[in-house]
Order: sequence, then structure tokens, then C-alpha cells
Amino acid sequence: MSPFSLVPILPIIALALVTISLISRAIPIRVPDGHYGRIDGMRGYLAFFVFLHHSSIWYLRLKYRYWGLPPSNLYSHFGPTSVAFFFMITAFLFFGKLLHAQSQGMDWTRLYIGRAFRILPLYWTVTVIVFLIVFILSGFRLFLSLGNVVTEMVEWLVFMNPDVNGLGSTGLIIAGITGSLAFEWLFYFTLPFIALLYPKLKAPTRVLVGAAILLLFFIYVINQYYPHLAVLRVLWFAGGIISALLIRNEHIRELAASKECSFFILVILGIAIYFFPSIDSEVPLICVIIVFIAIACGNTLFGILTSGISRKFGQISYSIFVLHGLLLFITFQFLIGPAKAIKISALEYWCIIAVIGVVVVCLSVLSYTYIELPMIKSAPEVSAKIDVGRKQRRLVTGRRSWRGD
Repeated sequence: MSPFSLVPILPIIALALVTISLISRAIPIRVPDGHYGRIDGMRGYLAFFVFLHHSSIWYLRLKYRYWGLPPSNLYSHFGPTSVAFFFMITAFLFFGKLLHAQSQGMDWTRLYIGRAFRILPLYWTVTVIVFLIVFILSGFRLFLSLGNVVTEMVEWLVFMNPDVNGLGSTGLIIAGITGSLAFEWLFYFTLPFIALLYPKLKAPTRVLVGAAILLLFFIYVINQYYPHLAVLRVLWFAGGIISALLIRNEHIRELAASKECSFFILVILGIAIYFFPSIDSEVPLICVIIVFIAIACGNTLFGILTSGISRKFGQISYSIFVLHGLLLFITFQFLIGPAKAIKISALEYWCIIAVIGVVVVCLSVLSYTYIELPMIKSAPEVSAKIDVGRKQRRLVTGRRSWRGD
């Protein structure tokens, strides 16, 4: 078997779906009601494709000490193209929130508290594990000054990925996913300025000032750590914004929901994958945007994306995305070891990846249930308390002003 054979892909995905079906009987995964079930169902596959992408790269890493796109168009697209779809999903949902909020206004506090509580707890948990791995590999010795190491650790907490304690390529411990999260935050902090296009949505001055500061911060982060094709990466969000506008057209929704459109999607994806090694050029990017528009506007790919198992898969997608690189690293660095891993055959390698995929799904269900979900549920309460506290401060300030204090 070729190390980049397409044969293992469907069995490994099927095994992941069986795993989530079985484990969800013991640990129920509630699938929320919503208009965008197809988007929920899409997420799980995208995150798992990223796992397969990094699995193929790890083969190159072990055999040839090389970290880069694999010599297979499909495995190459599994990474950046899936991330592009994630960016489009983000833009579609949050630009859509702006459009829907025109009548009652936007609750900016709730939006940002919700995002922070959704993204940070699991990411910070994984970051702490990264630090632990760094010190294990360093023999618990400091190779840099304590101040430098603490600074590097703080930078990791805010989505930078410097090498920590002199350990080269520290970011590979989690397969370099930090950059994608930095771009997501960049988009979130553009939203108040996009909202200026809609008079009813004008954000308060405090929100605009805070967003401007953090927007500049993430521009700096991306420029320093993730500058490769950064402008193109930002353009990926455009597909979601276009979709949020087009979904309002009934004729487009009807066309997108047709079976003919499902076949069209497969053809367009086939063109992008077969003829282009990556999404980093105009034609494949346009193809991917067209595919996303069709799905966002109602296509379910013959019902696959709205099936119950797909939507459960989607609920744990963030955990899959954040955890998979860590598990790949632990497996090949500690459990098997580079010396043994370099000798395994391609068939043995993909059998190991299948097992890792099962573990990724199981741990993702646990992290979703016990880390993500509690924080997601607590976000509205925290947001409400912040709003109450702000109103009370305004009331006190108003009283002092009225008394002339």
C-alpha cells in the first residue's frame, strides 16, 4: 500500500462515526435545534479531514524529517481547504448574526463572552499540556532564562506559537493549529467595524475601541507568526459573508437544496482537488466558495450532512480540531517512539492512525461534555452579570452627577 493511498480514508471515517455512535449512548451528545443543521453536520467531517491531513504529514515527518504538504492532492486539500470551510462557516454565522440583529440591535458583550468561553478553556487546557511535554522533552531543565520561558508561555496563551525553552518546532506538538484560531479572532474583532455599514448596529464606543486594539494585536500576531499567504487566508471569510447575503434569496435556497446541486457540488470539488494541489490559487478558491454557498443555502449532500450521526460528529468538531495534533505527537514521540515508527509499513501506519482516530473521537466527546459544554452554558449568565454590573455603575454615576458629587 502507498503511504498516501486513498483506500484508508473511508474505513477510518466510518470507524470514527461508529465510535461516536457507540460512545454517545453512554455519554449523550445533545444536538441543538437550528436552521443550519447542515453546517453542524459539516463541521465534524472538516475537523476529521484536518486530522487525516496531519496524519499524512506525520508520515513524512517520521520517514524524512519533513513537515509540509504531502504528495497527494486529496490529503493536501484535507488541511487548508477544510480550514477555509471553517473560516467560511464562522463568517456565515457571525455576519448572519449581524444581519438578523438589525431589528433589535447586537449584544456585543454576549458575543465576545460567548466566543471566549467557547474557544479559550479547551485551547488553554491543551496549551498547558504542551508546556508539560516541552519540559518532559527538556528533562525539566531551563535552557533559557525563566523570564524568557514565561514570556513564551504567555504568548502561547494568546495564540502565538514561539518555540518554548529552546525546543525547536514547539508548534508541531499540536500540528500548528494555533494560527487558524488567530485568524478566527481577527475576524471576530472586525465585526464591530463591519456593523458600521448598518446604522442600527453601530457598536458602542467602548466596543469599537476594544475591538480596534485587539484587531491590531491579532494583525501583529499573524504578521509575526503566520504571515504565509495571510491575505489569502483572510479572503476565505468572504465565502461566508457572500453566503449570508445569498441565503436571503428564496430562489437560491430552492436551487441549492436540489439533488442536482448535490451532484454539482461533487463535480466542483472534484475539479478543485484533481487539478490543483491546494486551495492557494484563484480557481480552487472560487470552487470551494461555490460549494460552501450551496451548502450554506440549503444543500445537505443527499442528506448526509443533516443526519443525526453527522450532527453529533459536528458537536465535537472543535475538540477534534484542537486535540488531534496532540494525540499524534504523543503517539509517535512517546508511545511508539521515532526509532520504531520510522520502520513501520504504510499499512501498519494507517492501522495506527485508525486507532488514533478512535481515541481522538472518544477524548473529544469527553472534552466537549466536560470542558466545552459547561463553559458554553455559563457564558450567557456571565454576560448578563457583566451587563447588570455596567448598568449599576451607570446608575451610581448618574446619581452622583445629579447630586453634584
